[in-house]
Amino acid sequence: MKEFLNKKVLLSPCSPLTLALKQYLVEQNIEVIGFIDKNKSDENIYKIDQIGSIEFDSILILSPNHFFAIYNEYLEYYKKDIIYEVELRENKYNFSNKITSKEYQFKYLPKKFDIKREKFVFISKGFISSNNKFFYLYCFRNGIDTVILTDNVEQLEELQLKKLPCELLETNEADYNIAIAKFIIFDQGNYTYLPPLHKEQKTIQLWHGVGLKKMSKMDNITYDYFVSTSNWTNETNFKNIFSAKTFLDTGYPRNDILDKEYKEDDLDLLFCDKEIYRFVKSDKKIVLYMPTHREKQTKVHLDFNTLNESLKEINYYMIVKLHPFVLEYYKNYEDNEYSNILFHNANGDIYPLLKHTDILISDYSSIVYDFLLVDKPIVFFNYDIDDYNINMTFLFDYNEYSPGIKVKNQDELILSLLSVEDNYINQRKKICNKFFAFKGNSSLRLIEELDYK
Repeated sequence: MKEFLNKKVLLSPCSPLTLALKQYLVEQNIEVIGFIDKNKSDENIYKIDQIGSIEFDSILILSPNHFFAIYNEYLEYYKKDIIYEVELRENKYNFSNKITSKEYQFKYLPKKFDIKREKFVFISKGFISSNNKFFYLYCFRNGIDTVILTDNVEQLEELQLKKLPCELLETNEADYNIAIAKFIIFDQGNYTYLPPLHKEQKTIQLWHGVGLKKMSKMDNITYDYFVSTSNWTNETNFKNIFSAKTFLDTGYPRNDILDKEYKEDDLDLLFCDKEIYRFVKSDKKIVLYMPTHREKQTKVHLDFNTLNESLKEINYYMIVKLHPFVLEYYKNYEDNEYSNILFHNANGDIYPLLKHTDILISDYSSIVYDFLLVDKPIVFFNYDIDDYNINMTFLFDYNEYSPGIKVKNQDELILSLLSVEDNYINQRKKICNKFFAFKGNSSLRLIEELDYK
């Protein structure tokens, strides 16, 4: 960190992760003069071939999935001594310009294993999110040979305590499991993290949400299977973004827990805050706040001190689950103790809480549409809708596809919680029927579609 004092740095790419990094660096009195990003344009965002006229000392790259692609591109313009890799480990930033390997070298190659393949191998880089978790648990419970690979040490340790099959990514054990897998399953970014696969291996992308935001094309990888929630979502969204041989409308495994008849057990609570879970299940009025991440900011537009007092007055309790990409900002709050506000781990699993929640507060997040399956009131806290609509194009008309009260500030938010009448039941049902072809049994349906034997 000392090497950046009194220096000017550029961050790459421009993302919620690097916006949080910028805030952290500024707090350490390090001057951040802008971002490098070939896909975005704005004030202080540059292409790599545009920064020659800018006075700077270092380039810091924070990109868990695409570091080497960015790094190798930048090496064509600048010496490696000024280019740093930034990694977030255990909520601490690590900086290094001693980059010795162009990319990870797998110890075992799938093409060398001519074997009968049966194993389901889940890859969760950064953190294990809900679709991978619940489909993995379904496989485990039903006697399917399975393992989950992750570099999230905290979650790995929790899996090990439960004696569940798991391995640390980028180890011999993980590489071997990838080499012998029948199915390789993701639910996050468009990973290039794989060796050349055997012809008998299949890739499955579970993805992590169906929402309003229009995404850029991500067709550099062709999956064997892409899992969705309905043909409508495929035709209006996913088929225009992803490349896959087959799109499956089986529903999301994480949504099985939202069914009224589903009884959670101890394994379902993996990565979920157990104390908050027990609190939410008690006889209290619970509001869950889950904002989407913003490309242009990492701050939440709430005064938690005054909000806590308002919640006390109306006898409500709020669970706050911020996006994992704003961890650094989240840390500013997690140590504060409020009587009526609880902060859930940003990397944790919130899905066990959803059907026990009375009201969801969100904005443009895909969680809104999963919550339709619970059929409870939603409040849309869209304080920045005008700016957001400029920066992130909507797929559909926002008002038509946001079935709930719209509020723009904290006072309106509190008033909305006091609104007794639920006037959006029909609108929720109409949208739910478009987004979801099925309710419940998504994991079972997916296994049947894969024709696994």
